[in-house]
Amino acid sequence: MRVTEIVRQKALVRNLILATSIFFASLVIGTLIGQNLVEGLLSELGAVLGPLASTGNLSFLLLSIIFINNAIKALGIIFLGILLGLPPVLFIGLNGFVLGGLGSALEAVNGWRYAVASFIPHGVIEIPVVLLATALGLTVGMESARWLARKESLVRLQLSHGLKVYLRWILPGLAVAAIIEVLVTPFVVGLVSTG
Repeated sequence: MRVTEIVRQKALVRNLILATSIFFASLVIGTLIGQNLVEGLLSELGAVLGPLASTGNLSFLLLSIIFINNAIKALGIIFLGILLGLPPVLFIGLNGFVLGGLGSALEAVNGWRYAVASFIPHGVIEIPVVLLATALGLTVGMESARWLARKESLVRLQLSHGLKVYLRWILPGLAVAAIIEVLVTPFVVGLVSTG
């Protein structure tokens, strides 16, 4: 089965809608109540990245860290979907919450334009591919539940389909998003800050 045919499966489309709904619901909750939690996480992240800034190669190092981190997580949520789809649901919910809290924190300090500029350039690619990975994990989870119920199950086939979509679309999408996040997003944020 070709990758485009895999993505058009009804179960995957339904799970993509479910993943998107969970993401946006948790994004709203994070925007409303997650600001203080995210500010604490940001200060910890700053403490970790601070020493790296002195190396002078922060852009390449940051790009590599972002890409590898996102690539491992996306692959993980596809394969961990075998645990009845719970890890993908938790992953996308937590990501929406943190993103909402971070956006709220940035908006409170620098205004809404700054907050939007901090996410939109790379987010238009990164968020859809992460949602696709989550939907693939949920589809694997549905098949896993069928297997546990001793019904006909296509867990192995869905895992194989998930890997094909991951290699064809998700991994390249995450690479492009990481490049944009490190090289383009700071430029856009700078334009908004000075404008």
